[in-house]
Amino acid sequence: MKQEQYYPYYYKEFRCIADKCEDSCCAGWQIVVDDESARRYETVSGEIGETLRSVQCIDEDGDRVFQLREGNCPFWETSGLCAIHRQIGESYLCKTCREFPRTVQDYGAFAEYDLSLSCPEAARLILSGYCPGQEVVITEIPDEECGYDPDLMKFLRKARENLYDLVWNPAYSIAHVLSDCLLYAAQLQDCIDQEDWDTVPDYIPEPWEESLQAGTREGFFAAFEEMEILTEDWKPLLQAAKVLDDEPLPEELRIAMAGFDGGYRRMLHYYLSRYWLQTVADFDAIGRIKLMVTAFLMLRRMQAACMQKEKELPESASVRLVQLYSKEVEHNALNREILEEAFFTDMSFSIEQLIALLRQW
Repeated sequence: MKQEQYYPYYYKEFRCIADKCEDSCCAGWQIVVDDESARRYETVSGEIGETLRSVQCIDEDGDRVFQLREGNCPFWETSGLCAIHRQIGESYLCKTCREFPRTVQDYGAFAEYDLSLSCPEAARLILSGYCPGQEVVITEIPDEECGYDPDLMKFLRKARENLYDLVWNPAYSIAHVLSDCLLYAAQLQDCIDQEDWDTVPDYIPEPWEESLQAGTREGFFAAFEEMEILTEDWKPLLQAAKVLDDEPLPEELRIAMAGFDGGYRRMLHYYLSRYWLQTVADFDAIGRIKLMVTAFLMLRRMQAACMQKEKELPESASVRLVQLYSKEVEHNALNREILEEAFFTDMSFSIEQLIALLRQW
């Protein structure tokens, strides 16, 4: 069968910057070793071969991993380079390391490729000026069952185009855009729940009046405080965001923060591209939108806290905040689970409360 493969324009521009990276993917994360690589490591001779075999263990999830040393991959050298890559070559890297930060969502008839925001170099490419769009490659793959309702997938793809239009509407602020995305997701969720997938409803943006209506801030931060912390920089950022007062920001700060609005819109586009179609498996349209709304709310607050302290924040620092959030929350399975559970159980993450926070923050 023929498969359409979609690549964002920045995908093929990515090159690992190795020892020049400020937040190596070898630091803080446990590396899963695939079976094929584990078998190959049995044949490697010398000291590097002995190390490859001795540092493998089975973690609590049943995965074969490299045991961390002082929080880092045992093959991460102080120079920032990988001992496996340097001593025996790139071909000996396990699948995780060969592919990261490249990702693929394979839906059978089509597949969508992307990069992960948790990689600093990928984050720079994604957030710094690319035009939304995709390159399409047609390839032959073995016939297989798609495993989902094709009518629902058609519905979701059309709905995503409408969500993209909302995100890129220059007439509305990002807070307004996200409020509309939440309200539209609720409308789409009703269609999904009722299996009414024939027609995708249009969305008419709601009137927007900024207000200091009180949102439930305590529950919002409580979810983040339950999470494990991977990077030393993350905890003080989280604390600074929590203690930031809720008074309106000075006008000059609001103007300065608006300088990264393009980066935030690209981040929202990334979230829709990466996660929206997964609704075909769990039918949770609202959860997908809450994921990106929560990311924006936390990052915007961290950005404000940093700017109150530093008085200015270069684009590179804002990109770094997004990359750190992705590493700590988006790509940490445990932390994602904590957040997604809060979406269902904590009223701080209700649509009404999130909209109140969007208006307030």
